[in-house]
Amino acid sequence: MGILDRIERSLDRGVTSVFSPGRGQLKPLDLAQGLKRECDDQIQVLDRTRTLAPNVFTVYLHSADFERFSSWQDTLLDELQKVLMEQADKQRYMFVGAVSVDLQRDDEVRQGRFETESRTERGSVAPATGAAQAEPGGSPIIEIDGQQYLLTGPVTVIGRGGDADIILEDTGVSRHHLELRTDEAGSLIATDLGSTNGTFVDGERIRTPVPLQDRSLLKIGRTRLTVLLPSAGPVSW
Repeated sequence: MGILDRIERSLDRGVTSVFSPGRGQLKPLDLAQGLKRECDDQIQVLDRTRTLAPNVFTVYLHSADFERFSSWQDTLLDELQKVLMEQADKQRYMFVGAVSVDLQRDDEVRQGRFETESRTERGSVAPATGAAQAEPGGSPIIEIDGQQYLLTGPVTVIGRGGDADIILEDTGVSRHHLELRTDEAGSLIATDLGSTNGTFVDGERIRTPVPLQDRSLLKIGRTRLTVLLPSAGPVSW
């Protein structure tokens, strides 16, 4: 569990004292282990090669424990989400939506304990785990700065706006910059959404919708994207 070990060591001494003041109090590692168990317990085996994992998780804490974590909640939740994605990659689970973790107060839970629940919630984009690599009948994958995104919906909008399916922190990218759409034949079509700086596919600026090929290279603003397409067969939603 290297990630959460590192967070406890790397945060300043004040934060660390909140996480580990003494025996019997919850630590980030406790929450991480509980979420991994929840993920493993709630999988759905779809067929011989596909196992679906829940992607939306809630952790219920007593108010006293909730308050101890609240000042550092954003950092903690980011790390817990990474733990779940690493677990899914290791176990070859797949997701159908973005992974999220939320903390909730619940004074019916004893102090020093926690409860978890999870559900599957479909979205337009999901983390691409080892089980979701491009394969016959699978979904397209977009790779950006080493991070792979599985396009689980028929339409994916990429941009700088908070409502984009894939949000890029790039000032050269418009709020709604690029649309990727899967047509009925399973082809992935790129459309520039009237962006300021344009969309480039394999070095050429596109003016009209363009079908993408496997390993096509896209550039929007300063960001480069690589397309990984299924080897054959239509995409099923």
